[in-house]
Amino acid sequence: MLRSTLFYPMAPTLSRLIFAGTIFLSAALLFLVQPLIAKQILPWFGGSAAVWSTCMVFFQVLLLAGYAYSDWVSRNLAPRAQVLLHTGLLASSLLFLPIVASSYWKPDGSEDPTLWILGLLAATIGLPYFLLSTTGPLVQSWVARSLLSAQVYRYFSLSNLASLVALVSYPFVVEPHARLLDQAKVWSAAYAAFVVLCSASAYYFLRHAQAQPEAQKVQEVAGPKPARSDYLLWLALSALGSWLLLAITNHITQNVAAIPFLWLLPLTIYLFTFVLCFESDRWYRRRLWLAPATALLLLCAYGLQDSLIGLNIRVAIPVYALGLFVLCMFLHGELAQRRPGPRYLTRYYLMLSLGGAIGGILVGLVAPRVLPAYYELGIGLVLTALLAGVVLAQRRWMLFGALASACACAWFLWAQVEDDVAGTRRLERNFYGTLLTTDVKREDPRDSVRQLYHGSVKHGEQYLAAERRMEPTTYYGPTAGVGLAIAQVQAQVQAQVQPQAPGEGQRIGLIGLGAGVLAAYGRPGDSYRFYEINPAVLQIAQAEFSF
Repeated sequence: MLRSTLFYPMAPTLSRLIFAGTIFLSAALLFLVQPLIAKQILPWFGGSAAVWSTCMVFFQVLLLAGYAYSDWVSRNLAPRAQVLLHTGLLASSLLFLPIVASSYWKPDGSEDPTLWILGLLAATIGLPYFLLSTTGPLVQSWVARSLLSAQVYRYFSLSNLASLVALVSYPFVVEPHARLLDQAKVWSAAYAAFVVLCSASAYYFLRHAQAQPEAQKVQEVAGPKPARSDYLLWLALSALGSWLLLAITNHITQNVAAIPFLWLLPLTIYLFTFVLCFESDRWYRRRLWLAPATALLLLCAYGLQDSLIGLNIRVAIPVYALGLFVLCMFLHGELAQRRPGPRYLTRYYLMLSLGGAIGGILVGLVAPRVLPAYYELGIGLVLTALLAGVVLAQRRWMLFGALASACACAWFLWAQVEDDVAGTRRLERNFYGTLLTTDVKREDPRDSVRQLYHGSVKHGEQYLAAERRMEPTTYYGPTAGVGLAIAQVQAQVQAQVQPQAPGEGQRIGLIGLGAGVLAAYGRPGDSYRFYEINPAVLQIAQAEFSF
């Protein structure tokens, strides 16, 4: 009896610390592993920003699986069964350590990159990532059922704060000071510590749940039952937040600046809005956010068909980063204001995760196979305006404003499509991005050219005049660095006293084919070998250019 009297007064405070520590560490590890594993495999797939988009789809789908698991376990299993199942999976996940991508998964060029990356991630970090994904909602359900906190949703804000800290610290603290192998080993050691901490959380949940059964029942019936419309709205608000995250990431990394780790900026903004909106209701006030959200929605839509706003690096990155922040504050703020009572907590998180996965799949997997160019951002902005009309339908003037904004965004999207199609000979899109060829007519017909673009970056051009078709152009010309280097070697070969034997010319390897401009330097006996990861580039270089 003395032991019981001493233990239980201390248990709530100690349990809060253990539960909070478990949630914080799991979220930090969840988001540290994302850039860590992406950096391991990025060179294998040509450094394409699509690698990150595919990874994001994997992370969101596995997050959905983790939330579904948490919802099922918390609703259908007794405390003892929950603890036995979860600790058993935690122990099994240690077999995946250390998290180092096997060389077996290096592509040889014949695979579908998307499916290959998904298989690689599942084999390398599958079970650990899945269990980290379960931690937030499952442990919060343990907190709610143990009556340890009346503000359980603050743990969700804590989780997003940990994710944000981990994500920001990686490029500035972790990555510059540790090799990838060392990073993987340290992460694996921290994961082992998480397994111990999560097991301790499970033990405390079991003790408190058994000690307070009546209080647990009272807590579980708190809050009205959500309607079907609530579930749909949770789903839609979450899906559009995820949609905008990936669509803006694609836009600024493919069309504005091809800087791989620039993709961390949108994800940081996205997480920060979750931190603010779920910390408390003081950060989101609808009347304060509607006007800037409307203005930035229209500006971002307009920028997609205006190169000064949409493609200029100094303007586009701030505009779209700010647009993502304000629009996600609206979406996540409305989402936070509709959170249910603790009894429906895991189902609420499941809808959030399902929405995030749907948005990620539509942008990361479906759009590259359905849309001929980057139109998903324009579509997402139209859908955001329409959803705002649903949210604001109770006030007629707000509804009309939202519908008018949707029409304006649709008009700008149409202008973007027309601009892409006008004068375009060929427009293709695959995992590696959008390829476009166009003819540029100039005053002197001898100066007219055919150009190849990958996103907003020119990848070569060729004169249309027959007598100039084999002239090197753009940054591959005779006065460019590569032109001077090749000329120097050619001069050395010509200066040789003995005649050159067949097959003993220059042997040159070139990374990236583009339009094939560098082939114009080739002479009889030379060997030029091009290394190109994108099969569509090869097809276009052969069909549209004659180098």
